Amino acid sequence: MHCFLAEYAPTETTISILASTGDVNASRKVSISKASFVNDLTKEMIELSHEQGLYHHDIFAIGVVVDAKEMLERESEQLQKELVSSFRFTSVVDPDEKFVRKKLLQNAK
Repeated sequence: MHCFLAEYAPTETTISILASTGDVNASRKVSISKASFVNDLTKEMIELSHEQGLYHHDIFAIGVVVDAKEMLERESEQLQKELVSSFRFTSVVDPDEKFVRKKLLQNAK
């Protein structure tokens, strides 16, 4: 099983696919609009996962490293709900990368 990890930055966001061991299987830098964050992120993650031969049943969670209030002008809880709605699996949102990775790997199946 795998999970998605996004490290948001206003000019260049790094998206990655992690194995359940925490190893990075694939990664790329993309442009994600603040205004359409969830839609852009969903599109980019789906594209990256399909390039790796991974589909929805291969993914167990998504983590986003961002201070949602400061960078995206929304509450972390709201962003988590939007991510769950879009991706249909567990989401973790926090500005601390180590925390996000730890929570993602705790959800590994």
